[in-house]
Amino acid sequence: MKIFGRTILLAVLVVLLYPGTASAHVRSTEGTAVIRQDGSTVRFDMNLEYDLLTAATGLGFPPGTDDQKTRLLTEHHAAVEKYLTDRVDVSIDGVVCESALTRTGVLRLQDRPYARAVLTFTCPGASDGSYRVRYDVFGERDAIVDEHTSIVDYQLGGRSGTYVFDGAHHEFEAGRTGILSAVGRFVAMGVEHILSGLDHVLFLAVLLLGARKLGSVVKVATTFTVAHSVTLVLGVLGWVSVPSQIVEPLIALSIAYVAVENIIGGESRRRLLVVFCFGLLHGLGFASTLSFTDELSPRLIGSLVSFNVGIELGQALIIAVIFPILMLIRRSSWSAVIHMMATLAAAGLGFVWFFQRLLI
Repeated sequence: MKIFGRTILLAVLVVLLYPGTASAHVRSTEGTAVIRQDGSTVRFDMNLEYDLLTAATGLGFPPGTDDQKTRLLTEHHAAVEKYLTDRVDVSIDGVVCESALTRTGVLRLQDRPYARAVLTFTCPGASDGSYRVRYDVFGERDAIVDEHTSIVDYQLGGRSGTYVFDGAHHEFEAGRTGILSAVGRFVAMGVEHILSGLDHVLFLAVLLLGARKLGSVVKVATTFTVAHSVTLVLGVLGWVSVPSQIVEPLIALSIAYVAVENIIGGESRRRLLVVFCFGLLHGLGFASTLSFTDELSPRLIGSLVSFNVGIELGQALIIAVIFPILMLIRRSSWSAVIHMMATLAAAGLGFVWFFQRLLI
């Protein structure tokens, strides 16, 4: 009982001394864009998180209905235009096209208000030239978020494709991105997402804490993969939509639940059912990272599959690192104490994240 009490105290101290981990996620934001060319005119239609755009343009975080938000963008058209045209440009054969903000509005994506902004570029020369696009919205100089990703569907100069802008990729040349390059980018996004999401990593860790054999690990990993793949597809395609205010607290609660279950009874007979149900939740969390602008198509399916492959690779990496370490620890005479400490710490973090996310 003394060891148990000290373990609980240590777990609480870990939670209290490391409040920075409570968010469980790097602050990131996702956007989408469609680029279409018609003769000498290029239309760049983008969706950006509304509050971040108003903050970046010096308008702060004004409250109000969607209609009021739309009016605010109209009233401050010049400020929004200056911000966007300074960070987005299109060029043809090395000549920068003239740009103007021609439309603004507000829509809802993933239960959040997004600003729709349309930049229109007038380009000189032949319309079938070599197009290059530069994009640096919410970049390092703005210091608004840690990472901004924008998935772009483009048709320029007779070439079409998909590209992903992020902190390390700010420009592309139409027709030079290639299918393999696009696939690689979405795979990398999947790997980055699961590895940067501490709650997803911790959920897998507590599952491994409760697994005693390699066969159990395979069953748990397979069940989790099937479950989150289902809701990832349904969420990205917009066929299932659950507000993040519901999904994120429940993801945190899934960690605490499995951790408590490990303490009470280890692997239960219904463990796979529990993993499947919570896997559905985590899939909705993965889906919040990915948004597409077009209808169901071979290109969309390829991007979605690539992203999911990246998640599975990240998941396999986590298992390959953690499970062998756990097997070594179990050979130690201190294995029971270490197992209890780790499980209680995970449960504590799960409960902290759960209540914190309820209040956000």
